[in-house]
Amino acid sequence: MADKILKKEDLAKLIASVTGKGGRFVAPTTAARQIVFKKVSKAEEIAPDYILARNSFKEFLFPQTEVIAEFTVCKDTVDMRGVEVEAPETVVFGARPCEAASLAGMRALFTWDFVDEFFTKRDDNTVVITVGCTKGDEACFCTSVNLSPESTEGADVYMRETEDGGYAVQALTDKGKKFVAAHAAVFSEGSAKARALFMPEKVPGVDLKKISERLKDKSHYDNPVWKKLAMKCIGCGACTFVCPTCRCFDITDEGTAFEGERRKNWDSCQYDSFTLHASGHNPREHQPQRWRNRFMCKFNFYPEKFNSKGCVGCGRCIRVCPVRLDITDVMQEFSK
Repeated sequence: MADKILKKEDLAKLIASVTGKGGRFVAPTTAARQIVFKKVSKAEEIAPDYILARNSFKEFLFPQTEVIAEFTVCKDTVDMRGVEVEAPETVVFGARPCEAASLAGMRALFTWDFVDEFFTKRDDNTVVITVGCTKGDEACFCTSVNLSPESTEGADVYMRETEDGGYAVQALTDKGKKFVAAHAAVFSEGSAKARALFMPEKVPGVDLKKISERLKDKSHYDNPVWKKLAMKCIGCGACTFVCPTCRCFDITDEGTAFEGERRKNWDSCQYDSFTLHASGHNPREHQPQRWRNRFMCKFNFYPEKFNSKGCVGCGRCIRVCPVRLDITDVMQEFSK
């Protein structure tokens, strides 16, 4: 049940209210003929009709590259200096319910054996506003991983588009309630008829319990089916970079012989160098092995270790794959 209404003409006021207080407003917008999450300053920049942004909003919490330390090489020592985390007040508007559900896994990983303040401080300063999907395509499969356009996992505020072009607003978390209260002048009392939601059909035959049981069985580790399903994978890593639940990174020192930066950069288990040892040995030498690892992460490793969804059914990996690999084909195979 909606708590408030955000009228169509008041969206611009909400953006102004957020940015006027020094915050940044992130929303799906059109760039290079694609829908992407970017910082916006006016309502006209927000894409009016979209299925899903090409990129995940995770990059505003976990940037593709960031400096975590600086160093200077002295005669007898190396002077290492930490850097302050950039964590501006951020509003992510228009995220879909599927990708908001990925936050549980991100939070678990970055607070697991070490609290990564580069993530947690940004997360603390970010309000996630999801909008229920009114359209979709054949790549959407959230209902097959026990989510739907009505899901509120990970969202601070959940909105439904209304037939008059506005939004029915429901504040869910304490953070979301404080946000609505802080911008109270923008929101209205009342009700409005919500537009119908798009409900993806479940992928035939998919059984998450059977998938989990089969992946835990080590006899399937070298199953020839991996080669059959993933031989055409070219290891480009596109699937991991657009995925909201992928969070692998590498740390490298970049600079000169005298000074430089220690950087955290996104990495991908699909790259042939990801598990390459200094000795030259690679335990995942062939691409089907690397694709197997990605699937195991989604449906075995991370759900077991962090009790969170490794796959949220957004379908981004299906849309961007240049060789048309479809993760739902593998889900069906391991549901037998």
